[in-house]
Amino acid sequence: MQGSRAFEGMMERKRIKIAKGKCSGCRLCLQICAIAHYHETNPKKAALRIEAHFPQPGVYKPKVCVQCGKCMEVCPEGAISRRDDGAYLVDFEKCTNCGACIPACKPGVIFQHRDLDHVIICDSCFKCTDLCNTGAITMFIQPAKESS
Repeated sequence: MQGSRAFEGMMERKRIKIAKGKCSGCRLCLQICAIAHYHETNPKKAALRIEAHFPQPGVYKPKVCVQCGKCMEVCPEGAISRRDDGAYLVDFEKCTNCGACIPACKPGVIFQHRDLDHVIICDSCFKCTDLCNTGAITMFIQPAKESS
């Protein structure tokens, strides 16, 4: 299985980790996400957000999908499924862009965009972790039970 490996009855899964206080607010992660998925530099089409904490200058907090699955549970069309590596994906053909998944997302990182007929959800491509030059967004291996 790509992106994970069996280890003593467990399956290791790649996840995105946020390091508090390291984000500079450069938003390169937003750009690479939009470029990788939509071939354009439109940060509004990224599957993550950078939250600025004003009035504190220079304090930013990246917000990313934690792969909890709440979106899949509430989707009335069955348009969200779970990949073998634990990432949740939107089936663009099934998604009606109803937005039922948006309030179910605790980190607030499921989005709609007027140019798209489907919601935007992180697919764990890890492009953001590859490009983050401050170490604010990194990839780590999370052990998980095979049945989860």
